[in-house]
Amino acid sequence: MPTTTATIGLSSDIGDSSISINNTTTLWKAASGTEGMDSMISVSKILQSNIQVDLVAAAAANSATHNFLYIKNPSTDPAEFFRIALGASPSGTTSPSIVEELGYLYAGDWMFIPWSASSTAFDVMITPSVSTDMTVEYMIFS
Repeated sequence: MPTTTATIGLSSDIGDSSISINNTTTLWKAASGTEGMDSMISVSKILQSNIQVDLVAAAAANSATHNFLYIKNPSTDPAEFFRIALGASPSGTTSPSIVEELGYLYAGDWMFIPWSASSTAFDVMITPSVSTDMTVEYMIFS
């Protein structure tokens, strides 16, 4: 059985006292607790417009279970960021609609979230801040 483990370390000296958090978890299929993720999609895309696009369609993942999604902005230019949202393109149109904005990924930022692919309303939408070439990297574990 495949095993995928996610680890995060976070430390800060903001305020009067410093904090240090380290956590590790094994990524399990929904409601199993024993069956590991057995599929991974890894992609690097170059976006050439500052128009919102469907980065990850729910159909690309395993809709029968939950998934884990990692997205990274590998840029080093502070002017290059991505706006990340959940949404879908309404049927018959090319204009995406936002269901929920998740936030912005600035140069060097990344995110790792559990992601449900049970509906096209949960497609991951991305909007680059510039219309020149911008690279985005992502992985889906399911």
